[in-house]
Amino acid sequence: MGETSDRLRTAQLPAAERQSILKKLIINHDRLVEGLEALARFHMPVKGGVHDTGCVSAIVGDSRTGKSFAASAYVRRFPPAEGEKGMIFPVLLVETAPTGGMRPVLENLANALGMLHSQRMNNALLTNNILEGLKYHQVQLLIFDEFQDVCDSRNIRLAVDVKRLLRKILNLDTLNIICIGLPETYQILANDKQLVGRGGLQHAHLHPYTWDSDDERKSFRLLCDMFDDGLPFREKSGLGSVALAQRLHWVSDGTIGKLKNFLFQAGCLAINDGCEHVTFEHLAMAYSAIKPPKTTFNPFVDDWSLKPVEKTELLLSSAQRSLSKRSVAHA
Repeated sequence: MGETSDRLRTAQLPAAERQSILKKLIINHDRLVEGLEALARFHMPVKGGVHDTGCVSAIVGDSRTGKSFAASAYVRRFPPAEGEKGMIFPVLLVETAPTGGMRPVLENLANALGMLHSQRMNNALLTNNILEGLKYHQVQLLIFDEFQDVCDSRNIRLAVDVKRLLRKILNLDTLNIICIGLPETYQILANDKQLVGRGGLQHAHLHPYTWDSDDERKSFRLLCDMFDDGLPFREKSGLGSVALAQRLHWVSDGTIGKLKNFLFQAGCLAINDGCEHVTFEHLAMAYSAIKPPKTTFNPFVDDWSLKPVEKTELLLSSAQRSLSKRSVAHA
């Protein structure tokens, strides 16, 4: 009864508020839990213990698998606090700059620490100030997001400088570093023996959901059902059913970010139509708006048996690679 009344109350909210609910919908899915557990393990290896120091780790995965969201959620567990000498930042998240060389990397770090800096300050001085700032603000865990952007093979000089900066930070022996990025991030770090030597390079890989095993299908259907629970409509849309979930998996490639964006678009269409739930028609319209040019198949309109073989084979191949990597990791 309580759940029904909550859905009714949400469905009666003004359109702008319902749109906001769709946009900000957060689901506590298993990939998020996996990411948070890895962050906690790399930060404090003993539950109830103290933070580790001097090690670099990595969290990698395809785009939109929830890496950055997990990092942001973890940072919120350790908010800044007023210390005896100034602000304390237990966990610091730094966005890497994809262009501009080493200077933007240093400036983003300084900005995260709340440090003043100017163009008259050279890189060497700014680096020293950052190292002092990390100690002064008692940073325990430093997280670099989109790390592959600053270690692109096309800019070898920047990659060398960034890795040198990581080693200098680790030499403080006051904190750990986690690098988050696309799958190639692991190999970028693994190719540097000095960094690997700082803790053995622990890592976690967040994979998209696959559709070729019972466990993965159940997990993705549960994810769809949890999204359904959070949609601001009077009735559920049956997103967790086998038929709908399989089509949603095909559309999203099994990645939570793509799924969330797609359901946002379909949900907006349903709100505009004044419907009690998201329908197949809304899903079909949402897919028509994003499908590649010259694509005719629409999984929410056409017979499922007519789906393009090329994409199906590609997803299966990707799933097999992911499962193979997991098997090797668990061996």
